[in-house]
Amino acid sequence: MSQRKISDEELIAEYNKGKTYKQIAEEYGMAKRNVERLGARLAKRGLISTRRAPGFGVNGESLLVDKDGNVIMRWIKTARDRDEMERLMQAACDAFTEDMPRAEAVPVPEIDFQKSLALYPVFDLHIGALAHKAECGESYDTGIAERVLNDFFDYAVGAAPMSEKAVLLLGGDVLHTDGLLPVTPSSNHVLDCDSRYAKLVYVAIRSVRRAVGKMLLNHKEIEIQVLSGNHDQSGMIWLRAALAAFYEDEPRVTVDVSPAIVHHTQYGKTFLAYHHGHTIKKPENLLSACVSDWREDFGKSAAVYAHCGHWHHQRLIESSLGVVEYHGTLAGKDAYSTNGGWRSRRLAAVIIYSPDHGEIGRFVYYPEYSIL
Repeated sequence: MSQRKISDEELIAEYNKGKTYKQIAEEYGMAKRNVERLGARLAKRGLISTRRAPGFGVNGESLLVDKDGNVIMRWIKTARDRDEMERLMQAACDAFTEDMPRAEAVPVPEIDFQKSLALYPVFDLHIGALAHKAECGESYDTGIAERVLNDFFDYAVGAAPMSEKAVLLLGGDVLHTDGLLPVTPSSNHVLDCDSRYAKLVYVAIRSVRRAVGKMLLNHKEIEIQVLSGNHDQSGMIWLRAALAAFYEDEPRVTVDVSPAIVHHTQYGKTFLAYHHGHTIKKPENLLSACVSDWREDFGKSAAVYAHCGHWHHQRLIESSLGVVEYHGTLAGKDAYSTNGGWRSRRLAAVIIYSPDHGEIGRFVYYPEYSIL
């Protein structure tokens, strides 16, 4: 590129107009590097202010002066501006969700809905986990995980009564990994993974949308509860936000967007709480937390249930405060579970609740009957 001299005054004027060094270089027919050198010299003389990057704020200024007090050099000190970072992140979120396609409202089926609630709990699906049959006794991968989840909802929605309300509970560890690295986010335990994280994102959203679509044909109102587990602490944050944005125009679907570790549904005199099970490990502590967080609802409830996962096997504990149920998993065991001696039957169930009497029935699904 041919060189053309630019005066200090011209460079200062162009820079103060907000132009970048690249734009100035192109306009004056100069090499970008030469413009940068000129700009650096002017900055050292204090004739050009250092512009801060987006998300950074000025928190101080240092001057180098000679014995006569003349400014020889100026440094502009910057640091992350929390408020502006938050504004930038919110603007990015708004920009992404503004053009996101919304689900069109589905007409309410002309049927007589039963006065009951159908709970569809999905714990520890571990989409993205990899298990080799020769090592673990059964194979498991992303394709199998999606197929098993689809088969569960095909069975469960068909078996459940046409309840007026349904709750889709994604109880944590829906995804096996929480990012590009195949490790657990808190403990950095190495995981056996079969897919890139980008693929898991699409599989999770696609399979959940399919499930909700089937549920809308059988229930009047649907509530979606998304909990973080120890494997997908941040993954469930974006899944929750994506579902809330997608069903924004569907009045029959409500997404609980709370980032709290424990969620809750009140259905008449039936109290339902949800927690993955990895932080509040004692059942009595979980029920006590529910009493503290939802005193009014807890006090008027005749039946109290808390649903957890994490342990990959069934367990039910009843106390004077209520029932805490630990659910099994639809996922196949990986090498870690196999080598550690953990064995349990794979299953999931849709559970039916009365608004006055609590649980009145359930329909259990076993994936081994549908895996090809």
